[in-house]
Amino acid sequence: MIAQQRYRTRRFVLRQPHAADEVVAVARLHGWTFVREESSRAGTVRRVILEAGFPGLSVLYHERDDPDLCGLAVDSVLGPEAIGTVATLVQGALVPWTLAELLDEIDNAADRVLAVRRAGIGAPLGADADPAFLRRFSATAEDAECDVRAASVFAMVDTGWPECVPVLEKAARSDSDPAVRDVAAKGAELLRAVRPGGGAVPVVVADLFSGDEAPELHRLAMRRLTRGADDG
Repeated sequence: MIAQQRYRTRRFVLRQPHAADEVVAVARLHGWTFVREESSRAGTVRRVILEAGFPGLSVLYHERDDPDLCGLAVDSVLGPEAIGTVATLVQGALVPWTLAELLDEIDNAADRVLAVRRAGIGAPLGADADPAFLRRFSATAEDAECDVRAASVFAMVDTGWPECVPVLEKAARSDSDPAVRDVAAKGAELLRAVRPGGGAVPVVVADLFSGDEAPELHRLAMRRLTRGADDG
């Protein structure tokens, strides 16, 4: 049997650390159906799979306890065209972090560790690294703060980009902290073997909103979802 080609968006990082209730509210509004829920062996990652109207068109929600983040992607075996409407709906209903915001947070956030990890999860999907994200991960891998350097290592592994391997190899050789050297070496080994996107063909989806307007639109969207849940 020939395997069907899969297509997938980048992971849209949501603004609250645990947003399963909000995702379920959107699913109910649009008639999506629950498929299954999975947890990692250690219990630190939760994954919920929803069918978005048609068999083969899915919304993949995941949340982590370390770091305390969650997000979702749209996945399809029906072709890339099937993804666009659902991806737009997700952005309009949940208003995730925009790519511009993810980059800005690395530069300016008070909690740079969380900002770097968030960017690793939400970076563009694909076999080729995004230059703006890669520049920041390369810089944070040499940050004065050990926790930021470690976050950068984990973020690069999350991207799946082969271009991160030389940065990880350098950290594995020369970082002053043995724990960072160890995870960098393991990360480089993992990225040498990984297939970016888990083998899915990346589907580029532009941000629906600008970084300037997104935070306020998110607050409005959450109020709408709350009212909708109360009405239901």
